[in-house]
Amino acid sequence: MELAPIDPSVRHVWVRPQGQHGETLPGLVISWQRSLRRTVLASDWVALVALVPFGDSLLLEWVGAERLVPVRDPAPAELPTERSNAPAVRRTA
Repeated sequence: MELAPIDPSVRHVWVRPQGQHGETLPGLVISWQRSLRRTVLASDWVALVALVPFGDSLLLEWVGAERLVPVRDPAPAELPTERSNAPAVRRTA
């Protein structure tokens, strides 16, 4: 049995910055894929995310699942410091 991310057409998320500097940004998950790089600290999954880091720019970036928080969570300033390293998943046959 294999686990795969739940794949809604588009999902709103908060994208945490890499490292300790930067701000948390809103984003839209476009698609998921298995990560080619496997490390102990990073998730096995990455998402193609659309971000608007500045007022008039659009950035498409592959982001590790450990940096994503579903929008159903509170505003970025209230996010807990520790989150699960895995995206929401469903079992596939």
